Amino acid sequence: MPQTRYTRGRTVEYLARELLLSRGYHVIQSAGSRSPVDLLAWHQNKSLLLVQVKRTRTPIEWPGQVVTRYHEDLEALRQVPKPYKANVQLWLWTVREGWRFYDVMQGGICEVAEDVA
Repeated sequence: MPQTRYTRGRTVEYLARELLLSRGYHVIQSAGSRSPVDLLAWHQNKSLLLVQVKRTRTPIEWPGQVVTRYHEDLEALRQVPKPYKANVQLWLWTVREGWRFYDVMQGGICEVAEDVA
């Protein structure tokens, strides 16, 4: 049975959840994903993470493409009330490249290294 867009997206959310768990985070996954945040993760020694997870087949060449392609998602993430010292992030899974991580801030986005997550 072919995967639908929903099941492909859900599969990537589970991959992100497993990545966080493997790094010692506690993770809550948003059921149904109607909120801008798919995953809420915390770690004893790190910042709270509020994460939106996306999957794409198209490679990302530079951060400007992320801003253009995911403009509405980024705006929704900027509106999320975040606790002090929390990081709001957009995680993109590209079929050919794997994970790309972006901090979402009021003034824009910044790609972060994998070991920050």
